[in-house]
Amino acid sequence: MELKIPHGDETILSKRQSNLLNKKGYLVPKKEEVVKRQSQYLEIYEKLKVVMKDKFDKPVFLMYGTLLGHHRNGDFIEGDDDFDVGYWSDCTDVNSVKKETKELVLDLVLLGFNCSFNRKGRLFRIALPESPPGVHLDIRPVWYEDGHVWAHRQAKLPLCREDFLPVKEELLRGKMVFTPNNTEVFLASYYGKGWKVPDPSYSNEAIPDEVKKFLNKTNISPAEYREMCEEIAQRSSDYPNPGRFIAIGLLDLYSEDVPSLDLE
Repeated sequence: MELKIPHGDETILSKRQSNLLNKKGYLVPKKEEVVKRQSQYLEIYEKLKVVMKDKFDKPVFLMYGTLLGHHRNGDFIEGDDDFDVGYWSDCTDVNSVKKETKELVLDLVLLGFNCSFNRKGRLFRIALPESPPGVHLDIRPVWYEDGHVWAHRQAKLPLCREDFLPVKEELLRGKMVFTPNNTEVFLASYYGKGWKVPDPSYSNEAIPDEVKKFLNKTNISPAEYREMCEEIAQRSSDYPNPGRFIAIGLLDLYSEDVPSLDLE
């Protein structure tokens, strides 16, 4: 019998230091694994930052827990095993944001990055071809509409464009990163006035239904996945080293014969 686990690392449970699950339902990694992964995030970020700024004039800035740890502690939050970034979109309605993001993803794949969405089609993940399984950046557009700034996964904030642009340049573990123009305004708006004091019990799971429904309008549908796959296939011959577009949303979790939609 062969057991395949998506994003597995070929480590069996009995060999791990801990078999505990974190709040996201994943195995808690060892400290050295977390540190290594954080370095790998920064490698992806460094390459993405250059392409997004030079090709698309969209500086990629730190967000959420990644920004919180950097600004509050000068480093990652201890044990933080993801990397959140965003970019400002000048689109002013949710449908235009979705269209722009789809076009951006296509271009990034053709330029050599691996891009994927989660099963709900939520915007979006990015990695390098050599990135280990599960090591990617969570990236999303940030835009202004109807008096608020919006961003996946649950942000509806009383902010404006000037709170994000122009970005600032700062150092994180010796690497130059972009941060929002008014980092503390963003953190206070998102996490509340107590953001300066670490709170292990903090949770952002209580998302108002109206915010969920609005942000879900940007989710990629199966039909849109197929259209994107077709366009990448048509255009990829003009690019020497395209990345992979991983259409997870088109795959049946329990299928015995799972087709591959990755570009090889």
